[in-house]
Parts: sequence; C-alpha cells; structure tokens
Amino acid sequence: MKKILSLPFLVILLFSCSKEFLDRKPLDFASPETYLTGENQAEILLNGVYNKIDFGNTGDVYQMVYPFILDVMSDNAYDYSVWEGATDFARGQVSADNFRVGWKWDGNYQGIARANAFLEAIAKKTDLVSDKIPRFIAEAKFLRAYFYNDLITFFGDVPLILTSGNLDDAQPSRTPKADVVTQILKDIDDAIPVLPLKYVDSKDQGRITKGAALALKARILLYQSRWEAAAAAAKACMDLNVYSLFPDYRGLFLEKNEDAVTASEAVLQVYYTPITNPSFFNTPLMAWWPSYLPTLQLVNSYYMANGLPITDPNSGYDPENPFMDRDPRFAASIYYPGQSMKLAMWGYTADTVRFEHLGIMGLGGFKPRKWINEGLVDINNTEGTNKLFIRYAEVLLTYAEAKNEASGPDASVYAAIDQLRNRVGMTTLSAAMSGLTKDKMREVIRNERRIELAFEGLRFPDIQRWKIGPQVMVNTLGLDAAYLKTYKYPGDHQGITADWSYVTKVIDTRSFNPSRDYLWPIPRKEINSNKKMVQNPYYD
Repeated sequence: MKKILSLPFLVILLFSCSKEFLDRKPLDFASPETYLTGENQAEILLNGVYNKIDFGNTGDVYQMVYPFILDVMSDNAYDYSVWEGATDFARGQVSADNFRVGWKWDGNYQGIARANAFLEAIAKKTDLVSDKIPRFIAEAKFLRAYFYNDLITFFGDVPLILTSGNLDDAQPSRTPKADVVTQILKDIDDAIPVLPLKYVDSKDQGRITKGAALALKARILLYQSRWEAAAAAAKACMDLNVYSLFPDYRGLFLEKNEDAVTASEAVLQVYYTPITNPSFFNTPLMAWWPSYLPTLQLVNSYYMANGLPITDPNSGYDPENPFMDRDPRFAASIYYPGQSMKLAMWGYTADTVRFEHLGIMGLGGFKPRKWINEGLVDINNTEGTNKLFIRYAEVLLTYAEAKNEASGPDASVYAAIDQLRNRVGMTTLSAAMSGLTKDKMREVIRNERRIELAFEGLRFPDIQRWKIGPQVMVNTLGLDAAYLKTYKYPGDHQGITADWSYVTKVIDTRSFNPSRDYLWPIPRKEINSNKKMVQNPYYD
C-alpha cells in the first residue's frame, strides 16, 4: 500500500524542529518559501505536515503502538510493563517527566509548526499557479485543527500559535481552551467546502476528504458537549453517502482487507507498507509481552448476542460459560481462556491451539485480538497494517450520542446503533431494548462506544468528557490463572470443572484524582524553558 506519509529527507530539513515545540529556521537550510517553486514541491511540504498524524518513520516500538497505548491508560486495559510509559497514567502517578507526555506535546506542536510554515509559504508565493493550491491549504488547515484538538483533549488550555517560529514570541502563554476550539472550528469550516468527496488518483489515497473534515468536526463538537451541532456535523457526513460499514468486524482490522475498508469505512487512516515502512504493532499487542492486557471490566461490558447486558436476568448469561453467546465483537476483539486460534507467528501453523497455551494466562487471562493478523509469520518486517484514526462507525456513534443528548432517543438514534449490531449479526437495539428513556439510552450508547471502539485510543477522552473517572478508574480485575489449568478446558458450553473455573483477582491497584487526572501534565521541559507556561493543577 502506498503511504503518503513516507517522505524524503528534504522535508525533514525544511521542517527542522528545535528542543521546544516551536520550530526554528536554521540559516543553513532552505526555507519553505525558497523551496516552494511549484505544485510538486508544495505537495512534498504538505506531506511533511501529514507525517505528524502518527509516529511514522520510527524504529521505536513504544511510539509505533500509538494510539492503542491510550487504552492502557483507561479502564480497558492494563500494562504490566511499567517501562513502556503508560502504567502510571492509570495509577494516577504520571509525572511531567513521562516520555509519552513529551511525545504527544512535541508531535502535535511539530505538526502545527509545519502547517503554519506551509500556509505562510503558500500565502507569500503569489506567483504559484495551480488548481490544487486551494485544496492543499484546506488539507493543512484540517491537519492543524486535528493537532490542536488532540492537544486540548489531553492538556486543556494550550498556546495557540498560528504563525511559524518567531523568536520575539518564543515563550507564549496558554490560550483558553474555548478560544482554541474557536480557531479549530474555523480551520475546519474553511476546509470543508474545498475538500473533495474522494480522490480519483490512487496516489492520493489517504489524503483528507470532505467526509474526514465533517467527521473531525463532529468529534470536536461532541467533545465540547455541543450536542445539536455535533449531531448535524455527523449527519452531514452520513448524508454524503460515501461511507458504509465494512461487513466483517474482525476483518475490518486486517491488512488483507485494506482496499475494501478504504472504499467503505475508513474516514481517516495512516498507510503502512510491509518491508519499506512496516507498522509493527502485532508483536507488542499479541506477543509474550505483558502489555495491553484487556481488563475483566472491559470483558464484562460486552452484551450477550441477544442484545442484553450480562446483568439483565433475561440475557441468558451463564457465569460457568461466561464467554459463550456474547456480542460477536467480543471474540473478534479479545483472546479469552479456552479460545481456539491459529498463530503463524510462533509456528502454530498446523494445529489449532488454545489461548491459555501461550503462557500469559497469569497476567489476567486476556489479550487483544483486534488488529492481530494470525497468519503473519515475519512480524518484524512484513506487517503493513494501516491504522484507522477515524472510521464511519465512530460517526454513527457520535450522531447517536449527540442526537440523544440534544432531543432524546428517537428512531434515528436507534437506527444508528442498529447498523453496528446488524454488521455483527446480533439482535438490534430496536428489538432488544425498545422504548428506552434518554438516561438509559445514554448508558447504552456509552457502552456501545466502549466495545465498538476498543483498542482504538478513544476510551480515555470519553472518560474525560463524561467525567466518570472515579467510577471506572478503580482496581483492575482479571482472572486467576491458578484456576485455569492448561489443557484442562472442558469445552465450549461445558461449564466449569475442578481444574477450570473463573475466579476474579485484582491485577492492578489504581487511583484517580478528579481534580488532576482528567488532564495530563505539561511536559517538564516546557515548564522549565518557558516562564509563562503554567502547569496543570496538582502536577507541581
């Protein structure tokens, strides 16, 4: 697959970054204005802005697992490997020195600096004639909005910078979040009418479209609890009739289906290519690493296939067969004790094995299955799985939540959720739980977001905006492997035995301070280098 984010070294020189988040202009390198002599050069510079959506072109596996690592910071997963920089977030112990804090801050501001430099260079090149320039400007504005939305989601108030590096203002103060949101929405609204519905030329696959801009606008407005506007933006994206749900939920996240996913559900994705630019996240997600361990709380959030939660006495849930007859997204997303699998990556190519044979049962009993290519042999080089940053399912969920909050659970709210249920072949919400009140529908939609978007990095922002941290960021539960004896699985629907039973245990002790933990700390280096930079509360 072609990846527009793979860039020549020239772009790195043109967009060189300093230790702080503001880019400087090295005197011995070409500036964007002098380099910008034609349409091709403009596109190369713009590709440099795209490059900061993800941690691309890096050999650091701790960066390559973004955004999946964000689920470890929520109630969805647990990371035993504290050196990976994620465990302390969930424990309420993260500091301003954490390298993941610095990476997110730096990456977004580097992207913003590149977008600013590109927009300034284009504005100065009045002699540059190309019918693609308006679209390039729209793409750059979308990307600047994307980076700023990520910053305010995790840090709150942040410096709003709309020009390239200026040594006279090298120590900006934090801008109120509301003002940043205003600028973000302005950039998006500027971009929407200019961007195309889709691209005809295959080399442009992965570039920003009108649908991506509407979907991002809907996400931004949803995060700000602007319900009517969020529903309208999501509905506008839906009404483009460009996107649809890929029919196979499990297959949606597999490399072999990327062309079909691109033509249906992918709204914003980052392309990776085997050998030349592998994505390489199957290893940490699935390997022996004690990382990305789904919690029992997440497991229990999956409804039964009949559309009812396991706490409903009419659901048919059987605690002696807890993983049977569940929402099909459960088995598609999580490896559970007793589950059959074939994994080529460790030589399990001939015979079906059981998950518990892999030797990681003692860490809570579960591992992610979503995104895992079970036929992958050379996991170091041949994995080229694209990362989905916005997909159509999120648009449907955004519409359902915003519409319910704005005016209650009408038929269109049910219809949006029913599409997700129909995709996996489970009983629809309309059939299973008709006549819900607004409050009950809110519970269902929030749970639907959790399981549909698990391991996609969106759970932490949801916890933050719903202000449910104290309720959900509690001690992490898993299963005790001492009661799940290897090779003793009695079989599907066969209940429990003396050697096989499901016993809950605490696998991580957590803490959540609502006065502090809804925001990340500002990186220490920014506090130390900028006397105007004020730290978020209780991180000093």
